[in-house]
Amino acid sequence: MNELVKLGVDLYKKQVQQYSQAEGNDVMRKAFVEILGTDKPDYRQFRKHKVEVFEIIEEVLAQTITDGMATPFFDQFVEYRDLDLGDSNEFYVEDRTMLTVARHSGNHWNIRRQKLNIGDTFTVQTEAMSAAVYTDFKRFLAGRIDWDAFVAKVGQAFVQELNDRIHVEFMNTINYLPAEFKETGSFNEDSLRAIVEHVQAANQGSQVVIAGTKSALAKLSKVETLSDGMKDQLNRSGLLQAWEGNALLPIPQSHKPNTFEFAIDNDRLLVLPANAKPIKVVKEGMPLVKEVSDGLTNQDMSMEYKFIAQYGVATVFNLLFGQYKFA
Repeated sequence: MNELVKLGVDLYKKQVQQYSQAEGNDVMRKAFVEILGTDKPDYRQFRKHKVEVFEIIEEVLAQTITDGMATPFFDQFVEYRDLDLGDSNEFYVEDRTMLTVARHSGNHWNIRRQKLNIGDTFTVQTEAMSAAVYTDFKRFLAGRIDWDAFVAKVGQAFVQELNDRIHVEFMNTINYLPAEFKETGSFNEDSLRAIVEHVQAANQGSQVVIAGTKSALAKLSKVETLSDGMKDQLNRSGLLQAWEGNALLPIPQSHKPNTFEFAIDNDRLLVLPANAKPIKVVKEGMPLVKEVSDGLTNQDMSMEYKFIAQYGVATVFNLLFGQYKFA
């Protein structure tokens, strides 16, 4: 089963090495046909062997559920944890108190003591998230749908929900920023430069990343005289790679589920310390899959998979960051 699960994961990721994608799908189909004993199973055969079938589907989903989150933005600023039930769900946040050095004559020990905090720990509250994918297993066995499409619907639903929660959590932290780290109004180079310097100063000279959607980052390509190399970058990728030595990081835009409304604001830039992972995502326990395929619940005799997993999302900053919101 382990080899079949690995193939299922590789097919979903399109990373199959020993076969072509089409050959890999054919191997998966033949493996299920062997488990079921026929390439034209009825519900008696499926009911008899559904435990073996679902062990494979469950394991593939468990290993691929967060793949869609491996975008440059989320991959850089998210810390993931995959916990078994009962494992410690604790994150440690280092204290950022800075010691100050005073002038001293060098001939006494009457030095003012400074308290250095030891940091703090917190837990991420998890809750059940669920999605259902409705399809006909026979279509996969008949070669009318590929394996990656068969399992992708559940993964896509979870990825969309997690990405939305991460964005909401992240943006909520802006409310707690000092006024010096926020700017609202027409775009101005000097204002953005001041925010960058505040973020660097507050984070002991850390490298800074300026993040935003492609539309937001496009503001930076219009505020300076571009060299030929910069113009070439814009023609090839649509974006500059850096602004005044600070890396630019696109946040991939997406739509809110079942709408054409953008999920991420196009009117703001985030100035972030490059060494921070403020977003915490926890998966707790093993996912659960329930199937409805008795030929009665769904009158068209199709199969419905209900997938439930326990996730939590939280954002914590012990490092200051900045925001520029365009009026």
